[in-house]
Amino acid sequence: MVRVFEAGGQPFAFTRRIAGRNVPRSWRNRVIQADRRDLMSDAAEAILADLNEPQRVAVTHGDGPLLVLAGPGSGKTRVITRRAAYLVAGGVRPRNILAITFTNKAADEMRRRIEQLGAAQGMWVHTFHALGARLLREFGSIADVQPGFTIYDEADQLRVVKDAMQLCDVDKNVLKPESIAAKISRAKNQLEDPDAAAANAEFFDERMIARVYDVYEQLMRRRNAVDFDDLLTRVARVLRDHPDIAEALGDRFRYVLIDEYQDTNHAQYLIASHLARRHRNICATGDPDQSIYGWRGADLNNILEFEHDYPDARVVRLEQNYRSTPAVLRAASGLIRGNLRRKHKDLWTQRDEGAPVRVWRFAEGRDEAERIAEQIVRLRDGGRSYGDVAVCYRVNAISRGLEEALRHRGVPYKIARGLEFYNRREIRDTLAYLRLLVNPDDDVALLRIINTPPRRIGKTSIERLRAAAERRRCSLLEMARRADADPRLKSAAARLRNFADLIDELAELKDLPVSDAVAGVLERTGLEAALRIEDEETHEDRLANVQELVTAARRYEEEIDDPSLADFLQRVSLTSDQDQVDQSAGVVLLMTLHAAKGLEFPVVFLCGLEQGMLPHERAIREGDIEEERRLMFVGVTRAMDELYLTYADERTLRGVRTARCRSQFIAELPDDAIEFHKFGSAIGRPSHPSAGVGRHDPDQEYNQDVDQPPAHRGRRRGPRSAFEHPDDEPVFSPDDPTIAPPIVQPASDFEDWVAGELVRHETYGVGEIQWIRPSPGRTRASIKFLGYGAKVFVLEQAPVRRLRRGE
Repeated sequence: MVRVFEAGGQPFAFTRRIAGRNVPRSWRNRVIQADRRDLMSDAAEAILADLNEPQRVAVTHGDGPLLVLAGPGSGKTRVITRRAAYLVAGGVRPRNILAITFTNKAADEMRRRIEQLGAAQGMWVHTFHALGARLLREFGSIADVQPGFTIYDEADQLRVVKDAMQLCDVDKNVLKPESIAAKISRAKNQLEDPDAAAANAEFFDERMIARVYDVYEQLMRRRNAVDFDDLLTRVARVLRDHPDIAEALGDRFRYVLIDEYQDTNHAQYLIASHLARRHRNICATGDPDQSIYGWRGADLNNILEFEHDYPDARVVRLEQNYRSTPAVLRAASGLIRGNLRRKHKDLWTQRDEGAPVRVWRFAEGRDEAERIAEQIVRLRDGGRSYGDVAVCYRVNAISRGLEEALRHRGVPYKIARGLEFYNRREIRDTLAYLRLLVNPDDDVALLRIINTPPRRIGKTSIERLRAAAERRRCSLLEMARRADADPRLKSAAARLRNFADLIDELAELKDLPVSDAVAGVLERTGLEAALRIEDEETHEDRLANVQELVTAARRYEEEIDDPSLADFLQRVSLTSDQDQVDQSAGVVLLMTLHAAKGLEFPVVFLCGLEQGMLPHERAIREGDIEEERRLMFVGVTRAMDELYLTYADERTLRGVRTARCRSQFIAELPDDAIEFHKFGSAIGRPSHPSAGVGRHDPDQEYNQDVDQPPAHRGRRRGPRSAFEHPDDEPVFSPDDPTIAPPIVQPASDFEDWVAGELVRHETYGVGEIQWIRPSPGRTRASIKFLGYGAKVFVLEQAPVRRLRRGE
């Protein structure tokens, strides 16, 4: 039998026995259909071959809404990609499928896997923001966006906010630009325009922000620029206000597959809802327990209420974990049970038990860093690669001590700062030239490079240029071309015209291959020559960086079917922190917990697990720590084989040494998953650990004065002798019958409270019990609070209560 295929992979099949013969059309069609069914059946079975039962159910789900609750390490990317390929194998055209995720890295991986299954050609696989940019290019006139628009990143956006504040006479000492930018972003994500923001403003600062918002939007239109929020909100408005476009796109995308649905904000939710409204074939994959972006607008209710939005939705739970050991999963499951806003899952694995989760307590933050570095060296000596290890933290301030400790031991490491490459001065300068070629109205780009390399265009001339452009309501580049027309620009007119002429001459580069355009800008603007004469210590690195940009452009040309300079710049603008994390470098990675999302490592250290850092003090202050608990859950579930959780009793932050108390999340870990170790300070005394399995928290290596009962302050540190006793208390000893045994007192209400337990005080917040001495009516305890240190209370008279699970 011979089969012939169209380019899309669909058979228009015929067999050798009927080829060229005069046979009835109906017979021929039956043969073709049977041939197609056989082919599709074979392809479908290959797609389903290595899936577990819940994965298979999700992949083979037919029409109608589908919610896939995918625990960490459960193969959700496999489900999405196999479902897309399965739909194609079943006869759906690839162009009728839209797959959406949140990072370029995830989208590229999704596209690669679908291509390997032979089903990607013509399929839309994008991040939400890239989808928005593509639709704005198609429907830009309706969304009030002109062709060749520039996408401003956060730094560019902040520059425009500052310009708007200046035009509105808003003092940056009264309202911070960053705060205004955040409020504008929040308004946009709620689809609230400047008029609505002004109408809803109640207080003076809200009215000022609404004014700045209005001017900000005017400046963005004049510069033909959009910010990240615009890529979503403008598309959402088009779909909301133009039902014909929503219907047409609904017909185009019969199947909508969305990854990380728990991270969608209001605008993304509206886009997904409008696109899926016609056929209702929406597949939402995600995990409420991994929703960690509420601070930037993600709405957990979108996934929690999916079944309310789609009452006929099928729900599939992916609970088998292929990443972590049972001990790690028990710790993660015990932790996340403290949250109320979630959908229950029972995570399990077929892996061997593995090592218990190690909880390490240190006297000081620098001891923590030294011990982590020391352990990484031991792991390396034991056969691990440095690239197997990640060290994660909630706040960046912790990384400095870790870096010092790693450097001291010669351990290679890299901080996963995500956008570090594209934020380098020489890279931003080169990109600014390229942006100005694509969008001559981009004033932010022009201001960055008008005097780079130096052209003797001073600050006063630039301010006069801006004022002239504002009076004429034109772009800065257009004003530079017409500098002779304004007497105020007379002294710099020739230099401004020369700059404008250079940009006009460079315009021809935008039609060349992207890598040639980048190389041309570096050469013809003088950027490369200027870098060569810089300080000898830095110029080689900076030259290597701009050459790497040329290489990135060449790599982009090889990977994209229809490359263009505008599209390349868009991809650079939409690069996220996670896109730049390179796990193949063979070095220890230091990163925030947010940057670690979606990654996995054989060995993970989570450090700085103290109240005020995780959970963050802001979350504690606002009384909502569920997202902080989810963040720690994400960190715990990055670990494949070994997990270390560390904290310190004292830490120096921002130059201030403060007493700390351990994170309340440590108390929520199940006994059967953890093993406690306590280390003395490496400064002045040995650092030998004491250890215990389960909830026991050994306290043998050292005791700070504040950790001991009042009668013992000033005594030597270390374990107390069996015969030591406070001067004011009689102690019964069978070796001395002259001392009477103590009278048995009634039980105290606090008899079952123990050191290490977390409590809440009405004034001081969450604290950790350092020591406790139960006594009827007069139980004394020392409790250490974040920012307040240790305080001694009579518990019967203090507003103190035990911390309940989930608080």
